[in-house]
Amino acid sequence: MRKLGFTLAEVLITLVIIGVIAAMTVPTLMQNTNNEEFRTGLKKAISATNQALTLNYALEGMSAQDYTGSDASELINGVFKPRMSIVENPTFPSGYTICGKTPSNSNAWVTNDGMVYLIDGFSVADEPEDATGDALDSIPCNSFQTAPCGTAGKAQLFIDVNGIKKPNMATTNSARPRDQYQAQIYSQKIVPFGKATQEVMYGANTDIKKEYSSD
Repeated sequence: MRKLGFTLAEVLITLVIIGVIAAMTVPTLMQNTNNEEFRTGLKKAISATNQALTLNYALEGMSAQDYTGSDASELINGVFKPRMSIVENPTFPSGYTICGKTPSNSNAWVTNDGMVYLIDGFSVADEPEDATGDALDSIPCNSFQTAPCGTAGKAQLFIDVNGIKKPNMATTNSARPRDQYQAQIYSQKIVPFGKATQEVMYGANTDIKKEYSSD
């Protein structure tokens, strides 16, 4: 009786072909997985901070505009740390930055899922808001939701969606999302800042509401 089977050479050739295909496809699959992880992380971070701001306003009647300290610590301690599940007294590795900003316990906090948040450049109006809507452009933060709480054209909230894990790079191209993003804090809402971050959040080539546009 004649027995059929593969020769050793045929098996080796098959394994080589499988190895070549794997070497070509696995990196792409890994990159796509990382990209989706970063996108999901950004959406989760924006949602979580918005929920904290909304809940604080519902319970305390205070929006971001009402935290008038000389820096962001009053806002962080009054809104985000009490309303989010945080890691107490986190430590940050030497040299670690978020979009070039150095985190500390006074300007940043870490949530239990490992995300790091940092606020820089936060400020609110010193003058009463104009109910008629006049000169709102000169007010850095107002309850009309038309101006962010900080210097116009710059971000205040910086997010690292996977914490201190690498790549620790700011996202500048929505086709290649990284783990660090920027957002603007308004009186009662937080929105993504910058074209790349907005496209990661809402999808590339998606029309974004005018008030959400930052550049």
